[in-house]
Amino acid sequence: MILNAIKNKKIPFKTVLMDSWYTTQRLMVLIDNLGKIYYCPLKSN
Repeated sequence: MILNAIKNKKIPFKTVLMDSWYTTQRLMVLIDNLGKIYYCPLKSN
């Protein structure tokens, strides 16, 4: 969804806000590599 917003829809944004349901290390690395800031609660596991 993030890559679609950037590449296809050309939506400009600097920050990603997401729920802990979507929080994974892989997604956080992707967002970080895109140069974006992200805010999300972390799961206890």
